[in-house]
Formats: sequence, structure tokens, C-alpha cells
Amino acid sequence: MRKVITGNLNGNAYQFEEQAFEAVRIYLRNAAAKFAGNPDRAELLADLEQAIADKCDSFLGRHKTVISLEQARQVLREMGPVDGIAPDWDQSDFCAGQAAAAAMPRRRRLYRLPGEGMLGGVCAGLADYINVDVVWVRLAYVLLTICTGLWFFIWLVQLCITPAAGERPGEAGQNPRDAFGR
Repeated sequence: MRKVITGNLNGNAYQFEEQAFEAVRIYLRNAAAKFAGNPDRAELLADLEQAIADKCDSFLGRHKTVISLEQARQVLREMGPVDGIAPDWDQSDFCAGQAAAAAMPRRRRLYRLPGEGMLGGVCAGLADYINVDVVWVRLAYVLLTICTGLWFFIWLVQLCITPAAGERPGEAGQNPRDAFGR
């Protein structure tokens, strides 16, 4: 049996395994120290807490109410270091190997975002992948389709072969902005 601790992230209660709670606490303590002289410190910390809470929400559901150590590690990996400086929790014994994992390049994947898209989420997914506003991608697709006609078929192929975000084979998709808290 493991000990569960309830923590408050930006006004919302979350249950963590003891070591997971400690990892998140250390991360937030280091962030608070990093922002010590910043006049917007409270707002920055509230935003960090909310981002962590959003990422934790992706692990919780009807029958899952506790954040495990591995899930907390994943959340903190996704959060990354505060302001470009590696936090102390990377060297702590319960997060051993964290620095090596963080040094490995993360593989980005292209997904459709059906919940945000107009016609299947192809343009929304591509815009999220290349980090531009979806309006520009849609505009490019429309203009290229009008000019060549070939882009309609390219879009159609992308619609058929690009998986929806959060989708496993045979499973309905979900919006990755919900899963990753963006």
C-alpha cells in the first residue's frame, strides 16, 4: 500500500503518491526561487501550477484518481526546466535518470485535431505541428487547391492516413490539447 497526499494546484485538489507529490513540490519550490525577484512571481507560479494541473488531468478519469510517480515524472519532463535552467529535481534520487531522458530529443508526431478542425482537423493538426496559426495553414491549402487542384487530393490523403490525436488503432481520438494541456 502506498501513501497518498492531496496537493493544491492553483486552487484545485489533486491526489499524488507520496514521491510524486515531493517531485512536484520540489519543482514548484525551485520555480519560486527562480522567480524570487520577479514582480510577476505570483502570476508566473499560478500559471505553472495550472499547466501542471492541466497535464495531471490527462491522467485522471472516472476510475483513476491518483497521480503516480511515473506520471508526475512525465508531467515534469513535459514542463521542462524553468527559464532554461535545469531544476534540482533532476538530480534527486527518486527522479534518477531524468536528466538523461531529458537530453534525448523528443520525437514529434503529426496528428489530426478533429475537435479543432473544420473538416477532419488536418489543417489544425499541421498548424499545431509546425507551430503556426491554423488560419495560415487553411489559407495556404485553399489557395493551393484553387491554383493546382492537386492539394484537395493531398488533403484527402492526409485525412485518411494521419491518425487523430490520442487515437490508438481501433480507438476513438481525443484532442491532444486536452491530453498535453496546451
